[in-house]
Amino acid sequence: MTARRLPALDLARGGALVAMVIFHFTFDLVLFGFLPADTMRTGFWPNFARVIAGSFLFIAGISLWLAHSKGIRWRPFLRRLAVLALAAAAISAATYAAMPARFIQFGILHCIAVSSVAALLFLRLPVWVGFLSAAGVLVLPFVWRSPVFDAPWLVWTGLSQTWPPSVDYVPVFPWFAPVLLGVLAARIVGARRRSMPAAPSSRPLPALLGPLAWAGRHSLWVYLLHQPILIGLVWGARELVRLIT
Repeated sequence: MTARRLPALDLARGGALVAMVIFHFTFDLVLFGFLPADTMRTGFWPNFARVIAGSFLFIAGISLWLAHSKGIRWRPFLRRLAVLALAAAAISAATYAAMPARFIQFGILHCIAVSSVAALLFLRLPVWVGFLSAAGVLVLPFVWRSPVFDAPWLVWTGLSQTWPPSVDYVPVFPWFAPVLLGVLAARIVGARRRSMPAAPSSRPLPALLGPLAWAGRHSLWVYLLHQPILIGLVWGARELVRLIT
């Protein structure tokens, strides 16, 4: 049996990708000197980044439930996990080559991979256990940290007293919480829909939304390729400005 695919979820994922591209394009403008160096550090942009990351993780939780609500489909799950792990490793290697002092040790792809495994435990546990766990994951790093977790191999926890320098750091604590909330939200909505009459079949998407849904269906490739393209464009613009001036 194949997993259900919801156009609304593809659109939501596509919208999160658009927001991500806007954020990274602005970051690249800072990187190449078109905007002040402190643009991304305060105010709107850090909060915008948190909303984008939370959106992706929440959607990942919903997708996990849709794919495995009737039983864990181990072959596609392990295949997807392997793809995520390879993509995360590639991102770490590429950023280490480009900026070794701030490379991505544990970014959003790493978090999605680890959280996907951890969230399997909550596909069948009582919903209240899931909500208590999500609250604990969310709150813990703000109330307790320990130098024990400063070890490099524990960077994934998010419980260290020293924040690692990285252009993208999405540790399990607190970022497993949005994934878990996505699973729980999907469980609750799914249970309610099963108790309601069947809804009519969905209408085709308007043509203008087609590219957004397409991006949502191919989100990993968009994530992997958008930054090299954006960096190439911004670098080209900088070189053109230098030639003109």
